[in-house]
Amino acid sequence: MNDSLARPQPDLQEIIERTERELQNAHRTPFSDQALDRLKEEIAAYAVELINESVKRAKRHQAEGVSSADVQQASQYLVSSNSHKMYRHAGTCGGLLLGTALSNTLSMITTNQYSLSGVIITFGLTLTGTFLIATHIVKD
Repeated sequence: MNDSLARPQPDLQEIIERTERELQNAHRTPFSDQALDRLKEEIAAYAVELINESVKRAKRHQAEGVSSADVQQASQYLVSSNSHKMYRHAGTCGGLLLGTALSNTLSMITTNQYSLSGVIITFGLTLTGTFLIATHIVKD
C-alpha cells in the first residue's frame, strides 16, 4: 500500500480553507461571537475526525485511496449517537451473560447436579442476556 493515505492531499488544505471562508461569510445573527468561535472549533474537530476515520476505513479495506463510500460510512459512524454505542455494549454484555448461562447449563448436565438456585440463576442469566442482545439488534 502506498503512502497516499498517510499524508494529506493538496485538495485537503483547499477544503479546509474553503470551509473557513464560508464560516467567515456566514451571517452571525443567530450566534454570539463566542458561539460562532465554538461552532468553528467543533466543525474543525469533526472534519479532522471524519478525515481520520475515512482513512482508517480505507486502510481496513486495503484500498489505494479513500473512496466516497469510506467517507460516507465514516460520517455515519461518527454521527451515530452515544446511545447506539451503549446498545452495542449492551449486546456484548448480553452475549457474555448468555455464554455464562450456557456454561452453567452444560456444567449442570455433565455433573448431573441440579439445584434450585443454579437453575434460577441460569434462567435469569439467559433471560437477561437474551433481552440485552435483542435490544442491541433492534436499536442498531
